[in-house]
Amino acid sequence: MRLSGTFCKARFIRRPNRFLCYVRLEESSQEVKAHVPDPGRLKELFTPEAELIVRKENKKDRKTAFTVVGIKTGKIWVNIESTFTNRIFEEEYEKLSEFNDYKIEKAEFTFGSSRFDFLMKNKKTNKKALVEVKGATLVNEGLALFPDAPTTRGIKHLRGLTEALKQGYESFIIFIIKREDATSFSPNQETDPLFSQELQYANEKGVRIFAFNCYYDPLDIKEIGILRRVSTNI
Repeated sequence: MRLSGTFCKARFIRRPNRFLCYVRLEESSQEVKAHVPDPGRLKELFTPEAELIVRKENKKDRKTAFTVVGIKTGKIWVNIESTFTNRIFEEEYEKLSEFNDYKIEKAEFTFGSSRFDFLMKNKKTNKKALVEVKGATLVNEGLALFPDAPTTRGIKHLRGLTEALKQGYESFIIFIIKREDATSFSPNQETDPLFSQELQYANEKGVRIFAFNCYYDPLDIKEIGILRRVSTNI
């Protein structure tokens, strides 16, 4: 997926709340406020003087002129734009062998009391499929973990996906890991044991669970996309 906009390097200073941080622009050394589009904790990424990529925003009604889109950890960049997660899947699912037989029928599909990211259709069986896509940024020694903060919404989605199976749907939950160093995926038992329990139950009932890592180059080729499927430890 191509990235558009004006990007520049910066250094992290502080993050007073989930959606705001202060950064120092590399070119001018100016300290500015920047929007954080991922409400997760991200403590392992927002470290003192962490190298960032910020995008210049031109909307006059914004409270901040910049958005933090990437954070460097080691030698790799991690994308933290939560709105990109669905777009990555939507633009690239046709390249994935797991979805050779599927096509997207509708985005933002309501089932029960929840809204799911996509309604898909199996082209061979004509069965409908609910798909929920989650973004992950936390990786520990190659193991991607989700969530990095307790998620009641995620639990509700899992229960909805399980219920949909009873009504004849297929169900998928997809974890898009927006960094390339993940080699496997697991629910974050320590952070959210209830989500981990619900994910295991959904797996046992037949919800299909896939995780994919991504390449992300915000400076040279300005792209982000799915790299490969990684193993899941549920």
